[in-house]
Formats: sequence, C-alpha cells, structure tokens
Amino acid sequence: MSERPALLAEYLESTYEIEVVLEELSESELEARERPEEWSVRQIVHHLADVEVGDAMRLRQMLAHESPLIVAYDEGLFAAGLHYERAIETSVATFFALRASSGAILEQIGERDWSRAGRHEEHDLYTVEILVGRSIEHDRLHVAQIKGALQRALG
Repeated sequence: MSERPALLAEYLESTYEIEVVLEELSESELEARERPEEWSVRQIVHHLADVEVGDAMRLRQMLAHESPLIVAYDEGLFAAGLHYERAIETSVATFFALRASSGAILEQIGERDWSRAGRHEEHDLYTVEILVGRSIEHDRLHVAQIKGALQRALG
C-alpha cells in the first residue's frame, strides 16, 4: 500500500507549524538570525514564498506536460534581487494560498500521477512525489531555522 496519503497529509499540515511560528512577530524578531551570516526570519519568510511559487509551477508542469524541463534557480539571487527587506504579509499570503491550491490538486490526482516526472537541471529524477517530500523537508528546515533565530534573539 502506498504511503502517499500520509505524505499528502503531512504536506498540507506542515504549513500549520509555519503559521504558528510566524504569529505576531515584532520587527526586531523579523530581523533575528540564528547566526550572523544566515538569513533573518524576514528573509526566510520571503524565501519560503518564492520556493512555493516555483514548486507550484513545477507541480503543474509535471502534471500537465510530458517530462518538462524543471529549471533550477539561485536562491541567493532571489534574495538579492527580490527585495527580501520588504514587509512579509504578501509573502505569507502567497505561501499559504499556493500551498492550499497545490494541495487541492494533489488531493485529486491518481496513483500514477505521483510518478509523473520532469527533467530537473540538477537532479537525475524529479517526480511529483519527490517534490512533495522535498517541500516537507524544506518547511521543517526553515521552521527550525526560524525557531533558532527567535531563541537566539531572546538571549
């Protein structure tokens, strides 16, 4: 039996912890960093939204096209060029709206669709199932980073 229903549930539920950790952050908390050379909480929030934009498109390409090219991107260039110093509200809204939309699509697909794949510039194999798993891992990584930054800010 497939573990895909559990994976889908985790994908949809992983946003809950992000929502909790982002509740009512002050401006100084948004500037907190786990380490001086790492991104601030504000920058992480924008990064999460930008990754969600990319993953939403990748999902749709893999489901609608046969073996589409999945283009890699440089997160540092995104951070530098997309003004990660701005307010986070629109990025928060973007992240949650796209995750809900992608989740609704994933709830409708069949077993075979989970194996639909694209040709990723940096990875040999990139399927819908891999994308969902990596999204969950990415969420966990950055939630831990945000928590670490906030803990450090509290002293």
